[in-house]
Amino acid sequence: MQNTFCVNEDCINRKANKNKSMFIRDPATATIGEEILPFEIDYVPEFFQRKAEVELFDTPETRVQGLQQIKELAKNDKHTKHLEFADDFLLQYLRARKYNVTKAFSQVKALVQLRKKHPNMFVDFSYDQTVKTISKKIITILPWRCQDGCAIILVELDNWNPAEVSVEEIKRAVVIYLLQSLHETMTQINGFKIILDVKSNPIRHLKHCTPSNIYLIYHGTQDCVAGRFKEVHIVNTSMTFKAAWIIVKPFLSEKLRNRIIFHSSVESLQKYLPKAILPVQYGGDLKNYDMSDWLKKAMSPERLALLGGTASHT
Repeated sequence: MQNTFCVNEDCINRKANKNKSMFIRDPATATIGEEILPFEIDYVPEFFQRKAEVELFDTPETRVQGLQQIKELAKNDKHTKHLEFADDFLLQYLRARKYNVTKAFSQVKALVQLRKKHPNMFVDFSYDQTVKTISKKIITILPWRCQDGCAIILVELDNWNPAEVSVEEIKRAVVIYLLQSLHETMTQINGFKIILDVKSNPIRHLKHCTPSNIYLIYHGTQDCVAGRFKEVHIVNTSMTFKAAWIIVKPFLSEKLRNRIIFHSSVESLQKYLPKAILPVQYGGDLKNYDMSDWLKKAMSPERLALLGGTASHT
């Protein structure tokens, strides 16, 4: 099937790049309530509606046509023909791939196959276990978006004790944070920025830094999830990270490598992210970033039942 929206992808990308500067905001001047919006937001401001139209080609017409085309692909594919996908779920992938239907469906299929290959990541969710990633400050979403509307995920590796929170629970937590945060249309439009604090106790962590675990993180985030990863900020480089970097670097596309920013000091984060949204240990003003209330809603039975956007035909 011909992709209606991406006949000349190079031309489309040039047009998108030309218009990108329209939506760049300065982190140094961004203020809460103006450019800085909360992570939990149930509407899309006009500025970001326009951004979605210009950068993602997201209009009522492309949504209707894109959904028709991607459903047709799913119906005719042996891996997905027995599944029924929610429209909201499919739109996540269409937006992520700028309505290139073929690429969007490829990612949908990759998630389906990931669930088959690693079923334990998608079952036996426990709020009491997952909330430890917040209470122990291991992984969380920050309460404020950056000036560009991106959701900010903070990972503080040194706070992770595998004896208290197992590797399997960490994998489940990552599934929850990524898939459930993409219910927010603002996150679909603007994507994620990651702050990865890789200060680490190598005695605790190096044995878990296996090629299979490292590749699973890369494959899951880049090939299976409908997230747009705009920047990855690396702070406090450690022995554990250096070992992981050797493994993962060959897999990275040039585009993704160009979005990874290494910081010699935590203060330099303020060149990219407003001080108001950064936790105090990174030179910011944010003292409280407990997102356990959001996590409780994200892990409600109703929300978990929709995780992955599919229901099997019986």
